[in-house]
Amino acid sequence: MKKFVLAGWLAGACCVLSFAANAAGPGPDEASVRDVENAWSRAFITGDAKALDELLDPAYISVSAAGVPRPKADIVAAAKRFAEQHPNTPVQPLPPTSTISIKGDTAVVTHHGDKETSVDVFYYSQGRWHAWYSQHTTRAATS
Repeated sequence: MKKFVLAGWLAGACCVLSFAANAAGPGPDEASVRDVENAWSRAFITGDAKALDELLDPAYISVSAAGVPRPKADIVAAAKRFAEQHPNTPVQPLPPTSTISIKGDTAVVTHHGDKETSVDVFYYSQGRWHAWYSQHTTRAATS
């Protein structure tokens, strides 16, 4: 009887550990960063406040090209306004011109646009990426 109880306990423990490992996600890799950037775009375009709240760290700040800092609450409010004013806007995936750099549990995504370069900084915790900081910079005109 003791063998069956021990075997049952071990099987249960293995199931719990397996579930926890699967719930943690794929880990901090480039594909998961690309996925979270795409999810962020989708949440912003559609005004999904819940998704943005889960993605953006409570201390998240986005600094505009003019140097104006915007906290998380402002970004969520801007997403809601955008979705109301631009319904059915198609969501664009992370462009191939964006670069992703991962150092341990930190990722930096650099977006290279025609007029602006922006950087998103993420940290990986509790099985997922969290956006912590964004910086937007106007690119100098080329001649």
